[in-house]
Amino acid sequence: MRDKAYLFGPFFGELSWEYFRFAPYAIYLKKISPNIKMIVLTRPSRFDLYGQYADTLVTQRIALEDEYNQSAFKLKNYGDVIYENLAERFRSIYEKKYNIIDHHYPDISGWRYKVKWQFPRDRMDYNFIARTKNKEVVEDFIDPNSKIILTSRKYDYPSDDYKIININDFKETIDDKIDDKRITYLGCLIELIKASTIVVSTLHQDLGHLAILLRKPLIYLNRRMKKDNAQLMNPLNTTIIDCRAVSEGVEIYENNI
Repeated sequence: MRDKAYLFGPFFGELSWEYFRFAPYAIYLKKISPNIKMIVLTRPSRFDLYGQYADTLVTQRIALEDEYNQSAFKLKNYGDVIYENLAERFRSIYEKKYNIIDHHYPDISGWRYKVKWQFPRDRMDYNFIARTKNKEVVEDFIDPNSKIILTSRKYDYPSDDYKIININDFKETIDDKIDDKRITYLGCLIELIKASTIVVSTLHQDLGHLAILLRKPLIYLNRRMKKDNAQLMNPLNTTIIDCRAVSEGVEIYENNI
């Protein structure tokens, strides 16, 4: 008897659309049906959005120049026919071995590629867990006894209580370990966010957006954030501290969290 499986992909679109509106649905389905295999076709650099939940990760090759042509759920220079042919080929390969329960991938036809919630908004699970090797890289990088402030750019915040880590410095340090096979920058970033105490970023950067999806308090500097915008991007109601300086944000955090 063949094992049951869900197919996810291909996914051609923007990174934020994958981690906010697609991969979490795969996680949700895997959690409620752990015995059904999850097979995912996506860019290798994004494998760890599915991480330890995925049973099989299939490499989707995208040319470097195509990274700049992502728009919502689609890649601008890939036609609908090519995309559907790839989806059909993906299914035909795996249905020889598995009983395919369902095949999920975005509808990019016409204006549909811009429809944000093609997958059920109330069935998104943002508990990303990168594969083990990513966590090991992060554990080698950090002091487990430190309280970490993770930032999107450099800030002057001398403190004996906190260690500031800038993601650009982190990326440069671990660059030689990234192979997009077992270790991805995204997977390491996910595990670093989870190991941090506070994150400093905007909601429009992947660091800030991933932080609130992983329930890490976010310091949001000098943006006069609109509450409606924050609520749309913050489905878990993670703490967001809108303030003028990192020191002010840390003080608010310590006094209220």
